Amino acid sequence: MLDHPIIDVGIGLIFFYVIFSLVASTIQEWIASMFALRARCLRKGMQNLVGESCAEKVYQHPLVKNLGKDNKLPSYIAPETLSIVLLDIVAKESDGSLNGGHDHEMRCPSDLVKKLDEDHPLKVILVPLLGVGNSATIDLRKKLERWIDEGMFRIAGWYKRQAKWMIFVIASILTLTTNASSIHIAEEIWRNDALRMQISAQGQMIAQSGDASSLQVSDLETLEAFPIGWKIAPQDFLDLLKSFLGWTITTAAINLGAPFWFDLLGKVTNLRGSGNQVEPSKTS
Repeated sequence: MLDHPIIDVGIGLIFFYVIFSLVASTIQEWIASMFALRARCLRKGMQNLVGESCAEKVYQHPLVKNLGKDNKLPSYIAPETLSIVLLDIVAKESDGSLNGGHDHEMRCPSDLVKKLDEDHPLKVILVPLLGVGNSATIDLRKKLERWIDEGMFRIAGWYKRQAKWMIFVIASILTLTTNASSIHIAEEIWRNDALRMQISAQGQMIAQSGDASSLQVSDLETLEAFPIGWKIAPQDFLDLLKSFLGWTITTAAINLGAPFWFDLLGKVTNLRGSGNQVEPSKTS
């Protein structure tokens, strides 16, 4: 078994990063929900995909309008639903219908698309996707759904980048307000045997649970065990420089996210409990 204190210090730091990453992500999700950031990002992405005027018609369509609660914008639109809505918009603006008023008489989508104005954003999108034959409508919907899938993937990427910037800002504020310097935390855990054993035991217990959700952000007793806060402020320039480096490390660590650190916590905990196994003595 590896009982070196440096392993316990590592467990303590990683455990701290798990907690603070969880706090930062919870705050980010709360802000995103409060200001409907996912829905706003989807709205902006929709405008980029089909144009501002068409995006407005999409959101006014009953199939999309009813997705949001309390007249709020929806945060997700299924590709299948959006393809139907776009084709319905094309049919209405072309004064036509995809089934020509009879279930057995299918209108060719190309006839409807050709009636659109040359500068219509949907015409630019749909013309390359048009096919021929009896299955033209079904093929068009499939191709349109794949194109929408690619667009939704890009929109999700935009939101993830926005969320990362939010996490960075939240992590910076959280680190500075609590004076959470990784260097100071590591030094205190190294010097204080009782603190090191306490935090290491807590970290191992959480790692053995196998579920980061067992940690509650409201559980302040866990955070109180760590040497953070402004009771001990930097005393001189070198101390301030060391604190700045510690704050930078903490902020960067929080940006990696709780799942990353929780996974690493499990691996280091396994290392803590592993070692050279003593082979049983052989009896003659």
